[in-house]
Amino acid sequence: MPEIARVTSAETSAAEVSDILKRDGAVIVEGAAKPSMVRALNADLDKFVEKLGVGLRHPTSDFFVDFYGASTVRIDGLPAKSPNFLDIMQLPLLQGVADILLKPNCEDYLLNTAQLIEIRPGETAQLIHRDEDAWSFMPKVKPLLQVEAMFALTDFTKASGATHVVPGSHLWEPEREPEPEEIVQAEMLAGSALFYLGTSLHGGGANTTEDFHRRGMFLGYVVGWLRAEENTFLTVPMEAAKTMPVRVQELLGYKAHAGIGVVDVGSPMALLQ
Repeated sequence: MPEIARVTSAETSAAEVSDILKRDGAVIVEGAAKPSMVRALNADLDKFVEKLGVGLRHPTSDFFVDFYGASTVRIDGLPAKSPNFLDIMQLPLLQGVADILLKPNCEDYLLNTAQLIEIRPGETAQLIHRDEDAWSFMPKVKPLLQVEAMFALTDFTKASGATHVVPGSHLWEPEREPEPEEIVQAEMLAGSALFYLGTSLHGGGANTTEDFHRRGMFLGYVVGWLRAEENTFLTVPMEAAKTMPVRVQELLGYKAHAGIGVVDVGSPMALLQ
C-alpha cells in the first residue's frame, strides 16, 4: 500500500515540498495553517454554509450534479467571503511551491478556483480524477498547469471522507486507471493541507459518519495564460478587489500576462487605482 509523504510547515522549504511533489504528486503539510487561522476561516465561512445547503444550484451539465455531490456543500468566491482567506492565498510556502513549479511555464500564475467543500454524512466517494482534465482540449504532452492545496478545516478521517489520492499517478499515462490498493486517503488534522499537482489522481471520500461534517478549503493556482475554472471577476466584486493586497489582485487576474488579459491595450491594474 503506497503512502502519502508528510512534512511540517515550520521545518520544510518550498524547494523540499516541490521535490516531493515532482516525485509523488502529493504531500501532506502538517501545520500549514495555525489553529487561530483555522478558527477564523471557519467563522468567516459559517455565515454562508447553512444559507446555501447541499448540491449544485446551477450545474453546467448533468455530469457535475453527481461529480460534485448531492450531500456536499460547495462555495466559491472565497476572497470576497473571507478576509482571512487572503492570508491563505499569500502563504509563503504555497506561493513558493507555485513559483518553483509553475513559473518555468508562465510569467505568473492565477487563482484557478477556491472553494469551501463540506462533505456531509451519506455522501458517496467522488469519481477519481485529475483536475487538469478541465483543459481536455490541450495535447497530452503539455507543461505542468496547476499546483493545488486542500486545507483541512476539520479533522480529515477515513470515515468522514478524507481525500482519496493516488501517489505517483502524475507520472502515469492518461488512460491508466488506479487499482484499489493504489488509492490512499489523506487523513490529517485540522490545519494541515494536502498539496498536490493538477496531474495527480484524487477525489473526495465518502462520509460514512452519522453526524460529522468534513470541511475542507481548496485552492489552486494555474498558469496565467489559461482561462481559470472560476470567473473571479464575477465572484469577487471589483469594489472588494480594490481593497485587497496587490498580490491578491494579481492572482485574481488583474495582472496582464504579457499581451493576454489587457484593458485599453494596457494593465488592468489601472482599474483598481
